[in-house]
Amino acid sequence: MKSVKQGDKVQILCEAKLETGEVCYKNDQNNLIEVVVGEGKFFPGIEKALQEMKEGESKLVTLEAEDAFGPHMDELVIKVPKSVFKPEVTLEIGSRIRIDAPTGKSFVGTIVAMDDQTFTLDLNHQLAGKRLVVNVTVVSIAEKVQQ
Repeated sequence: MKSVKQGDKVQILCEAKLETGEVCYKNDQNNLIEVVVGEGKFFPGIEKALQEMKEGESKLVTLEAEDAFGPHMDELVIKVPKSVFKPEVTLEIGSRIRIDAPTGKSFVGTIVAMDDQTFTLDLNHQLAGKRLVVNVTVVSIAEKVQQ
């Protein structure tokens, strides 16, 4: 049975959980993730763990926050005046909203606090600062094409 080597294209199943056991991501056979091992386009810790795995094999990989979605950055928690939002829009703590900057870039944030005048938005990724435990299963291996 062949095993995963650098440059192989693999299809994988992943289930990522927080340390609390809460599932934060899970795919299925109809939505396999395709990774070229060593290409650096997926989490490096998972790409490394995939090497030498065989089809059907599963492995638990723990990703520290820095190796997953990065640390939680306090400078990405900002106050925004309520007046910038349309009054007919109902916003509450936990709401996810998109902000379009004048530069044309969009940011997604979560309302984490509010008072009479402002919302406090956290623009960090929802999983920033969190350790993830990922169960990865190799479904198929396509060996790299020799050029």
